[in-house]
Parts: sequence; C-alpha cells; structure tokens
Amino acid sequence: MTSRCKLPGLLRVNASLAGTVLVLVIVFPAFGWGDKIKPTAPGNFRVTGVTPFSVSLAWSPAKDNSGRFTYRLWSSAGLTGAGITRVLPKTATSYTWTLAIHPATSYTFRLHAVDDAGNASPQVTVTVTTPPDTIAPSVAPVITVEHVNSTYVTMRWTAAQDNGPYLYYDVWINGQPFASTGTDRHITIDQLTPETTYTFAVQARDDGNNLSPFSDPVTLTTAAPNSVDTTPPTRPGNLEGIDQGCGEVWLSWTQSTDDFDDQSLIRYDIYVNGMLDHSVVGVDSTIAFGDWQVNVFDIVAVDTSGNQSAPATVCVEFEPCF
Repeated sequence: MTSRCKLPGLLRVNASLAGTVLVLVIVFPAFGWGDKIKPTAPGNFRVTGVTPFSVSLAWSPAKDNSGRFTYRLWSSAGLTGAGITRVLPKTATSYTWTLAIHPATSYTFRLHAVDDAGNASPQVTVTVTTPPDTIAPSVAPVITVEHVNSTYVTMRWTAAQDNGPYLYYDVWINGQPFASTGTDRHITIDQLTPETTYTFAVQARDDGNNLSPFSDPVTLTTAAPNSVDTTPPTRPGNLEGIDQGCGEVWLSWTQSTDDFDDQSLIRYDIYVNGMLDHSVVGVDSTIAFGDWQVNVFDIVAVDTSGNQSAPATVCVEFEPCF
C-alpha cells in the first residue's frame, strides 16, 4: 500500500510504507534568498512643482533583477530633526509631499529603491526652497461665549479660512493683544474683575504671519461676586495622567461638586510643575505638556465666587521623544 501526503508550501512527502525506501523531497519557494544584486538608482529625480505648503517630486523607475522592490522617499521635514520616510510602491514615479511643509523653508529629499532581499540602490537627492506665503486668511473667526461669571469667561470661535493648513489665533481684550492660543480655538480667561465690562476679539495668523480680519467684537460684563458663598468645591477625584508621547499627557478626573454652582460652571486650573498652565470649565479631562523628567500635575477646582478646592496631584515621567 502506498501513501502520499502533500503539504502546502515547503514540504512534499512521498513515502512507501510497503517497501524499505523512504523518499523525502523538500522544495523551497524562491523568496529572493541569496540575491545580492542591488536595484539601480531611480533616474532623473527632480522637483516638478512647489508651493508654500507642498513639494511635488518625480523620477524615472529603478530596475532590479528580481522585479520586486519598493521606494523609500525621505524628507528633512519634521520637528525631531530625524526627518520623515515614506514607503512607495514600485509603480510610483511621482509623489507630492505636504506633511510638515512650511513657507520660505529649505527641504532636502532623498530617494532609493529596496528589493525584497533588502538590497538598497544608491540614493538620489534634491533640495528645494518653498516660496513665501503672501496670502492672508480671508474669513474672520466668529466668537461664541460659553460661560461668563464674576471672574472668568470661556469662549470658542470658528476657524478662519486660508490657502494653507497652519493657522494660529490671537485673542485681544479691550483693543490690546492678550494671548495667543496657537492652533486651539478656545480659551478660558480668568482673574477678571467682577461687574466689569470687557470687549473681546480674535484674529487669525498664518505661517507667513499674514493676518485675517478681526472677528466681530464681543462685549460682556462679568457677574457680581456671590458674597455668601465661602465654601470651596470638592477636590477633583480619581486624577489620572496618561503619557501620550513626546511630552504630552492626557489628564482625566471626576468632576468636583459645589454648594452653589452647577458642575458645568466649575473651573479647573491646571498647574504643571507648580506653574499655572491653562484652565478649563465644566469638563473632566484636558491635554497638558511637560518636560523630559518626572512632572507634577496639579488640578484645582474653582467656583464662580473664586473659592478654590484642595489640589489633586499626579506625577508623570515622560520617555524621551525621538
């Protein structure tokens, strides 16, 4: 009697159980093992277009004896100094790079092919400088006031419109610059004077420092202090800090309660290593940033009369960001 077993892929067995001879045949598929031949370098690597926020590149195909390879396109763009690499299929002969591209900045791009055996072709390089951004944001932000009390106001605003992806916002109070919120479109302004009128406005600023029109001004009057409220809110509970990488931490807590104010009106002051970083109102989480060390995050709840809770504290140690 003869038994034949076919195993998929690597192993085929033909064994005669009636006889005395066992024949074992091993067949290895071709995975490129032993291939030492490098692909040729991509040809005519060049810039085909450039804007303040993008660089378009093109090249002639590389060649490899195996016919199986991909491209590695590297850009000097990025905040860490290590650059950014994209893996592209062998069919690619062009790519438009938009990630972390800014106006009036020089960038270097390097391209090479890598086959399935890991052999890398020589690199080809091109350097280009993006033009300046001269187009101002065209649409002003629109402010919405979310909370106002005796000592603080919370507001947010709509995005301005611009030809580029990077917009930053400046907040003005009574015709004077007050603070920049970066890319954030909200702010809590505290330490205001009760029963006082303030006028707020927001202006957008792009990467070329071009300015949008001002938002329509918003004028409001802070409330009178609650003189009978002398009880602070409860301390924020269950404070946790989760390292998000690169110095960023996600802080979350159980919201405080107060004898006068609803939870939606309680402000939380966020301190990073003893310094007031920012404030949020009526929420149970926020993002904060620290240094490459053990960082102490304190959260203090503040009611509308200015009474402060005991701080909730958490320590977070960040790993270096590469």
